Amino acid sequence: MAMRLAATLLALLLFPRAALAEEAAGTPPPDETQLGEIPVTGSSAEHVVKLAILPSLAADMEDVVVRGVVRRDFELSGLFDVIPDAKAPPGLYGFDDPVDVPAWRNVGAEVIVKVAARKKSPQVIDVLGIAYFMNVGKDPVYQKTISVAPDQVRVTAHRVTDALLGALTGRAGGFASHMTYTAPWGKSRRVLTMDADGHDLTPQTPEGDTAIAPTWGPNGVLYYSLSHEYAPFVLMRGAAGSATRVDVPFKSSIYSAAFDKEYRRMAIAVDQNLGSAVYVGNADGTGVQKVSTTEVATHPVWSPSGKLAWVGGGSKNGTQRVFVDGKAVSPSGFAASAPAFCDTEDGIRLVFTVAVGGDRQDLVMTNEKGGGITRLTQNQGTNTYPACSSDGRLLAFFSTRKSGQGPGLYVMSLKRWTTQRLSAQLGESLRWAPLP
Repeated sequence: MAMRLAATLLALLLFPRAALAEEAAGTPPPDETQLGEIPVTGSSAEHVVKLAILPSLAADMEDVVVRGVVRRDFELSGLFDVIPDAKAPPGLYGFDDPVDVPAWRNVGAEVIVKVAARKKSPQVIDVLGIAYFMNVGKDPVYQKTISVAPDQVRVTAHRVTDALLGALTGRAGGFASHMTYTAPWGKSRRVLTMDADGHDLTPQTPEGDTAIAPTWGPNGVLYYSLSHEYAPFVLMRGAAGSATRVDVPFKSSIYSAAFDKEYRRMAIAVDQNLGSAVYVGNADGTGVQKVSTTEVATHPVWSPSGKLAWVGGGSKNGTQRVFVDGKAVSPSGFAASAPAFCDTEDGIRLVFTVAVGGDRQDLVMTNEKGGGITRLTQNQGTNTYPACSSDGRLLAFFSTRKSGQGPGLYVMSLKRWTTQRLSAQLGESLRWAPLP
């Protein structure tokens, strides 16, 4: 019985499409007009700012890395029309060379960004960032040189992008961050981590064990649930050979965990009473109290405002829905899963998946309490496990779409509604958090 229950709950957590399809069998498809309209972009009236990133002629690896990372970040941001390198005017592009602002204005640049790096000593790399906004004046809106260790060049490039975005838009970027998710890797399902631009994809759990539901905890430490040789899932902290078990007052399986914005409170989903329940306590696992009331409760996630969402359902509760602080907020009649909060410039938004016709899932977005619904995907395969960047501008999710670049991990601009593929791999339980 325990193994059958664990298998059922694991299917609910990792493979919601199968569970939802079974629930929907024999029932008419729901009315998809309840899911709102997809935002329309690309009209002739829309103006996208043209941004130039100065080319690099240096052969030094640190300079190549910094320039490549920053350009990739700006392309992924979806905020600008990045001018191709082929249109760069002739000139000098060394670390100390001045920016020829009139020449770049002549090729249509409205924003000019220069980034460069050079070795100051074997232990120190200087990283330079400069930005000009043509509408502001002839002086840079941002100019800074940062001295870092060689192994910090890549992450410093992301931090420079975030600072440049802050100077250009008034809101700092979210590229100095990391993602984690689970996926089949080798002979087992493992926790993987990578940078926000898809770099450095690395398995963090042992091959042969089953790992699920990773998240980021205090000080950027990785947390996840792990089962060894079909034993109950236990909550683990740390990765790559340094993991330790988190002491929580439960002997049954821990299916997932989440931390609030200040990393002071932790929510966990626990196997309990032929179902599962969500408990909330201190970040160290002490002082936990039950907060869910449905037969099954999984996938807890905190809002920046302190609200707690989870997925709940069961035979007594009807369709599986997203709950926020105990109240169902997803549309009735649609099986919902995988909630995530986005702290956008327009306020906090809740994004989750809903089961639609044809055994597919789509993403929808509401306000924090479930109102004002907007559909984000439609007729593009199954789209699952959303996660938002810390600046609220980008939404990452997995998609089985066959059009465009094909299946994989995608990022969507919540400002312009454009979508780009970040990785060709599919996975589950995606989480995205800023670096400490």
